[in-house]
Amino acid sequence: MTPVPNGTCVITRPGEQMLTMEGGASEPKTPVVLLPPTGSPGEQEWQLENLSNGNCTMRNIESGTYLSFDADPEANKPIAGFPDPREWVLYPGAMPNTFHIVVPGGPVDGYELALDLSLLRIFPPRLALRPLNVGEARQAWMFRSVE
Repeated sequence: MTPVPNGTCVITRPGEQMLTMEGGASEPKTPVVLLPPTGSPGEQEWQLENLSNGNCTMRNIESGTYLSFDADPEANKPIAGFPDPREWVLYPGAMPNTFHIVVPGGPVDGYELALDLSLLRIFPPRLALRPLNVGEARQAWMFRSVE
């Protein structure tokens, strides 16, 4: 059974902060950021597709780009929108209905890498690959279906 069904969703952190492709930019490598609801349809909506191998892809509705990173995974690598799909695996989080978004095939340099806030202290907050901490509820995400 797949943890999150195929379809359009918003991907949130507690406090209604959402994965956002700011301005719905379709240029590759546009950073993915974390923002409250923007009121701009599409830039905070993602098409989740489960694959037969148990992994999934997430494509931004407005930009058509995929949640991804450049080249090989490594800690602190920025997350951005890319034209080619990138596979992720969803691990159950510590809280009900939460999931860690993890790079499949890990560990890398001794760590599994997961989608989390970047260490850069800028606004809007950017996302990056960070070492997975399954006990850290703040590193997990919620997927809410959009009708």
